[in-house]
Amino acid sequence: MFRARQYLVFIFLITLLLSLFFRLFYLQVLNFERFTELASGQHNKVLKIEPRRGAIFDRYLEPLAINLDVPSVYCDPRNVKDPERTADVLVEVLGVDRDTVLERIKRDKVFVWIKRKIDPSEAEVLKKADLNGIYFLTESKRSYGNDNMASHVVGFVGIDNNGLEGLELLFDEQLRGKPGWRHLVRDAKRRTVLFNEKESIPAQNGHNLVLTIDSVIQYITEEELKKAVEKYNASSASAIVMDPFTGKILAMANYPDYDLNEYSETPSDIMKNLAVMSVYEPGSVFKIVTASAALEEGVVDLEEEIYCENGEYKVGGRILHDFHQYKDLPFREVVSKSSNIGTVKIAERLGKDKVYDYIEKFGFGEKTGIDLPGESGGISRPPRVWSRSDITTIPIGQGIAVTPLQMTCAMSVIANGGYFVRPYVVERITTWEGETHKEFFTQGKRRLLSEETCEEMKDALSHVVSSGTGRRASSKLFEVCGKTGTAQMVRPEGGYYENKYNATFVGFAPKENPVVTILVTARDPHPVHFGGSVAGPAFKKIAEGSIQYLGSGKTNKVKVLSKDEKQ
Repeated sequence: MFRARQYLVFIFLITLLLSLFFRLFYLQVLNFERFTELASGQHNKVLKIEPRRGAIFDRYLEPLAINLDVPSVYCDPRNVKDPERTADVLVEVLGVDRDTVLERIKRDKVFVWIKRKIDPSEAEVLKKADLNGIYFLTESKRSYGNDNMASHVVGFVGIDNNGLEGLELLFDEQLRGKPGWRHLVRDAKRRTVLFNEKESIPAQNGHNLVLTIDSVIQYITEEELKKAVEKYNASSASAIVMDPFTGKILAMANYPDYDLNEYSETPSDIMKNLAVMSVYEPGSVFKIVTASAALEEGVVDLEEEIYCENGEYKVGGRILHDFHQYKDLPFREVVSKSSNIGTVKIAERLGKDKVYDYIEKFGFGEKTGIDLPGESGGISRPPRVWSRSDITTIPIGQGIAVTPLQMTCAMSVIANGGYFVRPYVVERITTWEGETHKEFFTQGKRRLLSEETCEEMKDALSHVVSSGTGRRASSKLFEVCGKTGTAQMVRPEGGYYENKYNATFVGFAPKENPVVTILVTARDPHPVHFGGSVAGPAFKKIAEGSIQYLGSGKTNKVKVLSKDEKQ
């Protein structure tokens, strides 16, 4: 009996040892890699280090977009003791949906977001509430200190700091930078005990953008554009201020605009940069192309008398009208009084092929190449598909679609003495430390008109303002050159609205040694809808404010160059 018990104890011990052996064999041999990986995962942590997004500055390094450190709230559901109370407090402080937040804090996870990038004051209230399982992280939030300023140019980023609109989108790769990685060693309680710097990779912060935009001129432009829209009940409006010699965009505005810090509350159609994206029939402002072509080709001179048929001219299977009944007008006055009949008669001398040749030279029908997303190239049809009547409509700005930016560039050709220059808004890209990484210069500069033609056009365009359709753009401070345009708006389904118009004024100042080219266009102003009446006064205010500022000794920032220096 005693020996039997010894055998049983022996067998039990042998069985226990074999079980332990096989268990250890299973853990340390068969599942070695699995448990090694688990241990490594518990003791080693690779933490992603987000880079700092580059800032966006105006031409004088005034910040338009910067980063702020703000708190974000997350939850470890395992440590939440009272889900109901916790949800109630989060709803009261953060304004989140109760059902959503309650579902999150009951998940079987170690990390769930509650709300990201909250106000620091909200974080302080939550900290005082001392909620179990609720913790905070510091994240970088994009901040636009000037709210609405240059909203359609700058654009905005999403919650993860990825560019979604404007320059934030187009230059997202340069602004975003590259993330880094930090290797952490933790103890059994997951507390960090060591940083393994040898296996860590530092984050590379994003580059900064320095723009050609001038915050002062941008502010002037936005204020005057807003006043024009409100005064004349326009549905929207756009304005551009450009250096005609370099192509630098000093201001670009659309109204309505929107607060970049509250972009989620803005309808998507208001986010569109209409200055580069919208296409419209320009109307009489387009006559600068026809007139320039005629003078350049020598088919007319400023003094030649053109018979304007007493305001009614049958041509191309249609009857063409002028707003006033003119008889004989010198070509200078055909331009200044915006005679449709006089312009078409000159276009007939040129012929459709030559008219189209200059339309192409001025860049219509193709994108300017500006460094902004979403640019449209407009609509320009080649002569082979023109109808019989197109020679009577296209030269006066009907049957062709352009963008406000294209018209600004076209007027700049006359202002700078005959050169087409590509417009741009990013002047340079700098490193996080401020050193220049890449610099941009005037590109695509090509001779389009002779200086003689430009001087003749300046003569005619100054008469537009002094005695023609653009008198309300006239300034007592300097001589202005410009052109008015009033065109019926096109219906999406075809045809024209009977009582909706685009009102435009585009010009430059001063006449001698121009400093700025400015375009103002308003969509559906009423009851007044003429370009000279609606857009002309806004042009005047923007021009006066901009030129006085640029020439002011107070800023010591700008030297107004002579034409020879700019060339």
